[in-house]
Amino acid sequence: MIKIAFILVLFNSFCVFQSFATEFFDDFEIHYKLGNEYNNRGMLEEAIAEYKEAIKINSYHANIYNNLGVAYSKKRMFDEEIQSYKTAIDVDAGCKDAYFNLAIAYGLKGMVDEEISTYQKLINIDPENLEGLYNLGHAYRAKEKYDESISAYKKVTELYPDYLNAYFNLGVVYGQKGMVAEEILQYKKALALDPDNAKIHFNLGIAYGEMKMIEDQIREFKEAISIDPYYFKAYKNLESVYRQKGLIEEADEELSKYNALTREMR
Repeated sequence: MIKIAFILVLFNSFCVFQSFATEFFDDFEIHYKLGNEYNNRGMLEEAIAEYKEAIKINSYHANIYNNLGVAYSKKRMFDEEIQSYKTAIDVDAGCKDAYFNLAIAYGLKGMVDEEISTYQKLINIDPENLEGLYNLGHAYRAKEKYDESISAYKKVTELYPDYLNAYFNLGVVYGQKGMVAEEILQYKKALALDPDNAKIHFNLGIAYGEMKMIEDQIREFKEAISIDPYYFKAYKNLESVYRQKGLIEEADEELSKYNALTREMR
């Protein structure tokens, strides 16, 4: 099954400096703003150096450690990244951005238990945090904790009823649990929000096949191809369904289309 949008935004949690009255404008703010500017431009060594200079002046500012972690993440210095987010949380236990980024860092390192724990802490602070709830559903799914994953995705749909990917991923998890009727229902809800989504039609076709609803399965694979003529897997699956039904001519036609596409893309 397809896993859409494992992470909504990897590092949307980049903090900007608060505005201060003129008398508080000092070297700390200069180094911090320079660090942010370098970070945004991808000049990471310079960004890290500026953040460290700012920390020498004021080591009790959570946002600067968070942004330092973001710079380390871009350099793939994961241990330093994680430590920076932890320090941000030590400085300010309510720093939501640091919890979010720390959870992502744990997930990328395969530390899923720590990832889950960190998202839970974020949600305790901000119970309606969309990214935290949604990514928590993914993390639970990675641990095959499907009931917990369903609960997280459902919470997203309750708070954000137009959030397409939550319905899609609910369908995926229900499918992994063998609850195919519920899987189909979630894909239909997703299609109500985005009728022209080829991936949802494709997954719905697979679910219909598991229910032996072959005509519905064929219809959904065809719809996926109509939306995305380069959807390779839909041609191959449609060929397989036709062959199982003994429709050899139709199967050969779909296989021919599949082969032509693969040659075209080489």
